[in-house]
Amino acid sequence: MNSISKRITLPCDCKCCTFVIEKTVWEEGDIGYNISIQDSRYDHNYNTVWERIKRAVKILFGKPIYYNDVYLDGEETFRNLVKDMGELAKSNPEESKQ
Repeated sequence: MNSISKRITLPCDCKCCTFVIEKTVWEEGDIGYNISIQDSRYDHNYNTVWERIKRAVKILFGKPIYYNDVYLDGEETFRNLVKDMGELAKSNPEESKQ
């Protein structure tokens, strides 16, 4: 199955992680969105020497580790998320208190 993907990335201000939204359109027309936070230094609970070596190599080569991931199937859920984010950006929590 072939697909075409496009992504946007937003690095954290301190550059410790990256917020990523990826849209994938499959050849049969299905659309999916993957929202993740990527960090090469996640999970500092190393269990074995081998695990420590594997994680060190990933960090050296800058391979992102996905540790928080949300998959949204279809357009409607993503559009609602974008709409809600726009409303949140426009809102003033101080006005809600009164």
